[in-house]
Amino acid sequence: MTDEAGVSQEMQCAFVDGELDQAEWARVAARLQQDEGLRAQVCGIRAVKDLVQNAYAQPAVAPRAPLRGTRWAAIAAVCLLSVAAGWLGRSAWSPEAIELERALTAGATLREIVGDRILVHVSTSRRETIATALDEIEDVLRAASRDGRWLRVEVVANSSGLDMLRSDVAPFPERLAALRAAYPGVTLVACNQSIDRLREKGVVVRLLPGVEVAPSALDQVVKRLQGGWAYVRA
Repeated sequence: MTDEAGVSQEMQCAFVDGELDQAEWARVAARLQQDEGLRAQVCGIRAVKDLVQNAYAQPAVAPRAPLRGTRWAAIAAVCLLSVAAGWLGRSAWSPEAIELERALTAGATLREIVGDRILVHVSTSRRETIATALDEIEDVLRAASRDGRWLRVEVVANSSGLDMLRSDVAPFPERLAALRAAYPGVTLVACNQSIDRLREKGVVVRLLPGVEVAPSALDQVVKRLQGGWAYVRA
């Protein structure tokens, strides 16, 4: 996609950063749904921003407030699904996962398409981001409980986000314990690759009670997406 087609690189960056108004965002999202090349460019921008962000333990500028809801979910899910589909082939995805990609790209809200399984990916140790993710998880679980719906929510943590599940540094251990006690459908999963990296540095990693371990966060996310889970990045 080029400037002539109406989506400049500047606008792509603004889309990723959540800086477009609703009308502009909807127009770019519609183009994303139709144009694989544009999706690749937007995902590339998102990947570069992630790499730069993760390269610095102390960002030079104050972090932006985390994006919530439709726009962030759309970018994250479309990028991850597009990359994984390239590895595994489109036929590897369930019809639900393909429909999820279409709906998120089109700008549907997560609540409208979530079904009964949500995967929340946490890759940052920022206290505010984790608190926001827990707020949103509780909101969705509460709504499902009121409606009499059984809802499964899985939190998978990697990179510095592993701190969320470590018994010695977890910012909200009591809140996580209460959440799991109140909602049996909640599971917590740690990335073994992230654990190994810390251990190579001499860090003793102890996880909170009940935390499961997956070979890697990517493996877990791909497995869940193949099973039709909704994906949200905190």
